[in-house]
Amino acid sequence: MAKNRNAARLVLTTTAMVIAAANIESASQAGDVFKYPRLILQGRLASTFVIDQYEYISGMTCRIALKGGGVLPSQVFFIEFDAAGKQIGRKVRLIYPQLNRGETGKATFRLRSGSPAKVVLRGEWKGPWKDPY
Repeated sequence: MAKNRNAARLVLTTTAMVIAAANIESASQAGDVFKYPRLILQGRLASTFVIDQYEYISGMTCRIALKGGGVLPSQVFFIEFDAAGKQIGRKVRLIYPQLNRGETGKATFRLRSGSPAKVVLRGEWKGPWKDPY
């Protein structure tokens, strides 16, 4: 299985962080080519996390870092969208570790569709971090 360790380019907007990863591809175990979706971090997540270094392992796995001034959300959910902008399925909980400021770890997106065009992440700050397992 070929692994692609290229980091996505970061593009900042006023309301969200958009991580453009449309041109990054990785071969899956089945031999299919997986195209990484564009990630959008909405609201406070844009100033909380940095996400890069994508790999296709048990879904889309990437490095996640808690920024120095960021507060760890209690939960993060994501929604997948197709190329036409239509939502694919319901929200899914992101698997990510408990991090302190400046720390990094691995996050896993259990994607429900084959290869979504866009993934939108939303955070909740309702108390302390909740173990995603």
